[in-house]
Amino acid sequence: MLFLPTQDHKTNFQKTNIMTSDEQLANEAANEAYIKLHYKCEIFLSTIEQYRFNNRYLRGLIIPKGVKIAESRIPRSYDQQEILRKELRQAEILAKIGNSVFLIPENTGYKIRPKDAVINGQLFEFRNITGNEKTLEWQFRDAKKKGSDTNVYINVDSNINRHEAQRRIGNVLRRHLEYTGKIILSFNNGDNVFFFDTDSLR
Repeated sequence: MLFLPTQDHKTNFQKTNIMTSDEQLANEAANEAYIKLHYKCEIFLSTIEQYRFNNRYLRGLIIPKGVKIAESRIPRSYDQQEILRKELRQAEILAKIGNSVFLIPENTGYKIRPKDAVINGQLFEFRNITGNEKTLEWQFRDAKKKGSDTNVYINVDSNINRHEAQRRIGNVLRRHLEYTGKIILSFNNGDNVFFFDTDSLR
């Protein structure tokens, strides 16, 4: 869990330099431990080459270094292909700086709204924002519907700046004091990545 903010909730943490090998190993170990406990029957893949034969939906998809995907996430439709493509892009942004990212199964049980990934041993919901500030605010609120303690990773793929993104998320958090968890924001194709505790944005 090496990406998390310091205990001072009034500050945030930016990590754009690559982590040390020891940090990366610790992140990988945290993910492996979580997966072993919660996804015992799932196979996680670091490559999909053996699945490309006769699967047109894998065209152009590559699993980045530091990322694994659940075997059940192999796409079987264009919609699944597009979703996986977006999530792999977000996963790559975090993996490039040393985080371990596992994309987990989409179906986990009856009436359970699954998250998208395990990052350094913690569950996260992914959102990719191509619209305006109102879209970001709505998407964040929608992600938190999966649970008040849901950790959320938002990649901003539009011209929204960091301060406006923080302000919009803060608007939601101030209206919902029950919301807790971690928040990751990335901008400019991952050139800038910020890690927050919910209290630091209220």
